[in-house]
This record gives sequence, structure tokens and C-alpha cells, in this order.
Amino acid sequence: MKKAISVVHVVKKWMSFIVLILMMLIVVISIIELGILLYQDLFDPTDDVLFLEIDELFKIFSFFFIILIGFELIETVEMYFKDNVIHAEVVLLVAVIAVSRKVILLDLEKYEPLAIVGLGVIILALGGCYSLIKISYRNRKA
Repeated sequence: MKKAISVVHVVKKWMSFIVLILMMLIVVISIIELGILLYQDLFDPTDDVLFLEIDELFKIFSFFFIILIGFELIETVEMYFKDNVIHAEVVLLVAVIAVSRKVILLDLEKYEPLAIVGLGVIILALGGCYSLIKISYRNRKA
């Protein structure tokens, strides 16, 4: 039985390593794509605006937030790879970034008021959970 559990742990470590490598590859490709997108938007000869228009800014910021989420997911997998534990703080941070991205790109005219209130409740809940985890870590260290 112990041998089977040992094999499962080794396989999980290798799978975590593969996921970590794939996530890093995705983030690197996304950064390159963001650079290309930024270059194309800045040097578009058909565009009359000197810099970026608002819709281009939203697209770039959306892409940027997706890359930040990728960084946090890499950190989550890396922590799991090191400690064999998923840290709730990092997972909540990924959720906060994802919801922040949604709020920044939110078109208020497309959503019902109740959906916007629900998004506000989600933000408060995530912030509260993150604060409670930070407080519990601080109390544990003291």
C-alpha cells in the first residue's frame, strides 16, 4: 500500500511539473502576442489617432490581466510542486485578479442591475476571505 501511495506521489509531482512547464509556455506566448498586439496598435497606419484608442486600451489591459492570472497560476502550481499544498491565499489572489479584470472591462449597459450587485457581493466576499487568511497567517507567525 505504501508503495502504491509513493508511486502516486511521484506521478503527481511529474504531472505538476508538466503543468508548470506548459503554463510557463502559455504565459511566454501570451507576452509575445501582447507585444505584437501593442506594436500593431501603436503603429497602425490606418489609424488617425496618435496613440491608442479606448477600445484598443481595453483590449490591451484585458490581455495584461490574463497574463497576470497566468503568473499567479504558475505560482500556485510552483507552490504545489514545492510544498505539495495548494495555498488558499494564492488561489484567492487569482480570483481577485480575474474578477478585477471583469469589473474593469464591464459594460454596464449589457448587464442587469442584479448581476452587477452580485458581482459586488463576489468582490466583497473575495476581499473578506483574503483579509481573513492574511490575518490568520499574521497570527500564526506572531
